Parts: sequence; C-alpha cells; structure tokens
Amino acid sequence: MVNPTIEKLICDPSFIDYCLDHESENFVYWQKWIAENPQYEHLIVESKTLILQLQTMPSEEEIATERLRLSQAIDEWHENRLFQFRKWLPYAAACLVVLGISIFFYQQRQVPLQSPMATVEFLEQKVPAGKYMNMQLMDGTKVRLGPTSTLNYPQRFTHGERKVAIKGEAFFDVAHNADQPFIIQAGEFDVKVLGTSFNVHAFEEDKLAKIALFTGKVEISNESMHLVIVPGQAFVYNKALGTYTIEPFDRAKERETMEGILHFKHAGYSEIGSQLARKYGVVFQPDATIELDFSGSIAHESLAKVLEKLTLTTSYHFSLESNTLIVRKK
Repeated sequence: MVNPTIEKLICDPSFIDYCLDHESENFVYWQKWIAENPQYEHLIVESKTLILQLQTMPSEEEIATERLRLSQAIDEWHENRLFQFRKWLPYAAACLVVLGISIFFYQQRQVPLQSPMATVEFLEQKVPAGKYMNMQLMDGTKVRLGPTSTLNYPQRFTHGERKVAIKGEAFFDVAHNADQPFIIQAGEFDVKVLGTSFNVHAFEEDKLAKIALFTGKVEISNESMHLVIVPGQAFVYNKALGTYTIEPFDRAKERETMEGILHFKHAGYSEIGSQLARKYGVVFQPDATIELDFSGSIAHESLAKVLEKLTLTTSYHFSLESNTLIVRKK
C-alpha cells in the first residue's frame, strides 16, 4: 500500500482479514509489509484497534431488529395489560440495554478519528547511508530525504500550524494551505512556508547550513534574525562565524544534489570525506593535516572509481581499508 492512512486501512479487505487473525495470504502479506515499513507502526496499531472495535459492534440491521422486537413487546403489553407485564418486563429491559449500548457504540465509533483531544504522536524517519527516501505527509506535502538524514513529524497535523524537524538534507514540496503555515525546524533556524519547494541542508556536523528556494517564498528566523528569500536565492549560514549570506544558486545542480550527484567547489578534505561517508556508507575520520582544494562532480559511480578519480586529480592517494577511508600523501 502506498501512503497508507487510517481511512485506507480500515476499508481494505486484506488488512481487515489480517486484523482478524485469519491464517491466509493476506495475513502473511501484512506481516511482511509491516516489517518492511516500521515508520507506519503507530498507524497500523491505531487502525487495527479501530477495526477490532467495529467488529464487536452490532450492525444497523441488528439495531433495527432490536427496535422492532421492543416495539412489539410494548404493543403486546398494552393488549394484555398487567397480566403480561411480568412476562415481558425482562425482555423489554434486555432490549433497552442492547439498544442503548448499540446506539452508544454506533455514535461513538468515529471518535478515534475525530476527537480533538486525541494525542498526536510524533514519528521519526531515518535514512541509512547511501539511500534516498521519498515520503508524503498527511497534508500532501512531499519530502525527499537524503542519506543519513532524519525527519521528525506528527502522525497527523492539528489546527494552527504544520511543524516538522529535519536533521540532514531534504527537498520539500509543501502542500499549500494559507490557514495552516508549514514550519520546518532546521538546526538553529525555523523555516516558515505556505506552499513552496526548496532544498534544506542542515547536517549538525557541517560548517555550513543552506536553504535553496525553487518556488514560492519562505521566512527564515531564529531568536536574533528574521528574513525572507525569493526563488533563485539561497540562504547560507556559517555556524562557526554566526554569519549568513543570501546568494544565487544553480537550480540544475541543486536538483542533482538530491538525486545523489555530488558537486564540489574548492572543497577541503572534511567536506569531501563527509559527503562520501553519506553517499557510500564508509567511515570517515577528519584530519586537519590533509590539505585539499578539490572542484568537480561525482555522479552515480562506484566508490572504487571515485577514489581513483580523487587520486588522479589531487596530491593524495585515496583507498579503503575495512570500510574506512584512508588518505595518504603521494
């Protein structure tokens, strides 16, 4: 199932079959699907609970039958007066109890979906090294997460604002909702949008944080600043100096970055090593004695070819030992 929701799950016959513990292909399928999609665990639990509640409730037909039976009992009581009172009283009382319970559960069965007091749970999506992940949030916002990135987001958005937190790299295509701003907590900054698309680079270990805007308008703020950028502009923040610049960016290259293509411009060893670690899942140890000034691009190439390219174009020899990046002076 793609982009599961409570509504989709409780209407899916195969999921209902799984929830009722039927030993079937559906049961096996959903066990495997849940194991492969742990990010939806809370949604599965809530949907299964609702289905089990609905299964224990009487149907509308059963409620109608009990109403008719109660009506007949009352009519017969009127005909037989006091003589029949004792005979029908237990049945009438039972019917009233059944009817009352039935109506109560029938009216309440949508409460788990509509109750404003329901607790909103937050989920966390982590992406392993060398992988990219596409997601769609409950409001329709599309997110593409880069390697080693983490997104924290609510299971569902409530009134007021839509707020998520990103550590790492992500492309956001935010669903427009003028009455419910979308806010992204990215490191030291909050990024507020109404409907737009942009890249966020906010790795905790990086010296620079960057927000590159493709469409729309975003507001970037923290305790000491508040500014707005427009399409074609990038906000670049230097963490060490506490300063920022607003500069143009290459849209084609920025999009390629989220497709796994690395672009370097006068990059040092720290930047190169951290990028390779995310893309290929290798271990990288910073070394201030390695002086590099590398400009170029790394596309969808094998790690062996990348290390060969770096060795040929720099004064260092790059190799891999026990999945650890090794750099030695030639």
